[in-house]
Amino acid sequence: MNAGLSYGALAFVAGGLLGPLREIVLAERIGGPAAAMAEAAMMALLLWLAARWVVGRLPVPSLRARTVVAGIGLAVVLACEVALGLLLDASGLTSGRASREVTAQLVGLVLLAWLVAMPFVVRRRAVAAP
Repeated sequence: MNAGLSYGALAFVAGGLLGPLREIVLAERIGGPAAAMAEAAMMALLLWLAARWVVGRLPVPSLRARTVVAGIGLAVVLACEVALGLLLDASGLTSGRASREVTAQLVGLVLLAWLVAMPFVVRRRAVAAP
């Protein structure tokens, strides 16, 4: 369970850092869809690294353990996204912001699927014998 919490937290923090960068820096310069794709490429790499780190610390990275990591990681990310959205709505910070384009929304869905898939795809690093 702790591995899933760690995986979800790492994913949310990565998105929390890259999301504002996408909106403030990239979207104005290269457009919303291109900015979403650029962010997605970086997120895909960071999710792979996070999954590799978490799976490497599992005592036995069985299918069940990886399923728990993926499920809890997804639940953490979605819960944090909803909580942050409600907080930003309540603060009024989102009132002047345009809604995300369909392309950016689709990229977000693909990244959620990537988040779930990564614990199953990554391999544990081989530990060298002393």
